[in-house]
Amino acid sequence: MSGRVRAFVAVLGVAMTLVASYAWFTWSPSPGPAAPATSAPDPSETVPARLAAMPSPPFAMVRSLIADDTHGRIGVIPLAAPAGPRFITKLACERLSYASGHGVCLTLGADGMRTSYTAEIFDSSFEVRGRVPLTGVPSRVRVSPDGRRAGITVFEEGHSYAEQGYSTRTTLIDTLGAGTIGDLESFAVTRDGRPFREVDFNFWGVTFAKGGNRFYATLASGGVKYLVEGDVDARAARVVARDVECPSLSPDNRRVAYKQAYTDARGMGWTLHVLELATMSDTTLGAETRSVDDQVEWLDDGHVMYHLPSSRGADIWVMSTDGTTPPRLHFPLAYSPAVVR
Repeated sequence: MSGRVRAFVAVLGVAMTLVASYAWFTWSPSPGPAAPATSAPDPSETVPARLAAMPSPPFAMVRSLIADDTHGRIGVIPLAAPAGPRFITKLACERLSYASGHGVCLTLGADGMRTSYTAEIFDSSFEVRGRVPLTGVPSRVRVSPDGRRAGITVFEEGHSYAEQGYSTRTTLIDTLGAGTIGDLESFAVTRDGRPFREVDFNFWGVTFAKGGNRFYATLASGGVKYLVEGDVDARAARVVARDVECPSLSPDNRRVAYKQAYTDARGMGWTLHVLELATMSDTTLGAETRSVDDQVEWLDDGHVMYHLPSSRGADIWVMSTDGTTPPRLHFPLAYSPAVVR
């Protein structure tokens, strides 16, 4: 075998390993007990049909996982018929977010012999209006309520928060000009009123307040996950709590839903919580006994949505934030929801 052939085989092997690792990260089963009983349709028996026309709001955009030629494309589902037909768009995403006429679709592609990743900025007609190259495997994305900004997290080393030595990069982008605002690692961070800066900073899971300037995110350092509140224009953030991952701000901006890590007899996993920002009181959403590795989306001020792996990909579940009402299957064969009202 010639040197050129050996080199080609080696590169091909690395590429295949990367893609396999990415697929494992996205769809690996979560530890925890079996799913609770539910009266919702069984996704193994129900395949949502297609709508011929785009529905009117309110609706949700999802990454549709129907096992046909539309797999991976953005699906639009009326909130009044969550298990019913969905409108399938022309855009295919690994993860997506949308608000006020502006969306971001994180894509996986090929650039010669290398895997490439891109943030595609699209409009209400699902036309791509700009592209921003990404530096690693797509993980999280959230568009601000006014649609003018987005926060994107990628993995640059490793493919899971559960892996040792993972490294994330979180970048804020301008969806109107399709340009980069800045990396959160360049922001000035304070803790207890004093400058806070360490070499091991990792940010992820941005969520924006109304207006698009104030945001929350996770900052990991020294084995601790902090909740930070940031100001885009000031390029600054401050620590407001700890043990918070992947925050998601409620529509009324009063609460943050998040996941918190645990390690016990079940293994390693995450439980969902809701934090009242005014009082810092915390509610564990203990009715969901399975591990939830997701940045949740709020269905409304009293319910959150999140994905869980299933035998055919993933399904989106919904749960009340009262902490006691059992979760229920909401969108079968779907992933990465974005609610549009």
